Amino acid sequence: MEKGIFEGLKVLDCASFIAAPAAATVLSDFGADVIKIEPPGTGDPYRNLPNLPGYPRSEHNFAWMLEARNKRSLALDLSKPEGQAVLHRLAADADVFITNYPPAVRARLGITHAHLAPHNERLIYASFTGYGEKGEEANKPGFDSNAYWARSGLMDLVRADVDTTPARSIAGIRRSGWDCEAIRICRTCASSLRSRCTSR
Repeated sequence: MEKGIFEGLKVLDCASFIAAPAAATVLSDFGADVIKIEPPGTGDPYRNLPNLPGYPRSEHNFAWMLEARNKRSLALDLSKPEGQAVLHRLAADADVFITNYPPAVRARLGITHAHLAPHNERLIYASFTGYGEKGEEANKPGFDSNAYWARSGLMDLVRADVDTTPARSIAGIRRSGWDCEAIRICRTCASSLRSRCTSR
């Protein structure tokens, strides 16, 4: 099999749900070695999505199979110093670190850029947020349903009439936004890697 353009690239996917982890998936499609960091016990909450009301019933978790392809998973309790120490050792040998946790969560788990940079000054830190890293809403979790679909007014605009409840977005509409953001993160990582290589 032909090697991908990111063969030998080491990526830590320390994110949940879709947009940021999808970036790691795309990098893996091009040959990167991706380790998905998940909390012990439950794992990434995205694993449970098909069990929520309103989703099609299936014996297979197709959403997770698509999202987690090509990745190895590692359960780490980042709320404990021992888990953080393992992550810091992994970061020391990684090329890219991807996260979408709010800034306050990153600080609590020891995964801010300031925590990781001393272990690897060449680490590309890919940060994805719903509302930015600064400001009043920086620590709010940003999902498509609240950060985009509801706040933009689309939830209200597409309902059948004024007497019906606001409409949930369908998967295809949400997915297109996630995928665009995932590709943006991949493009930024690729640009950073090129810059890193040419600055040697």
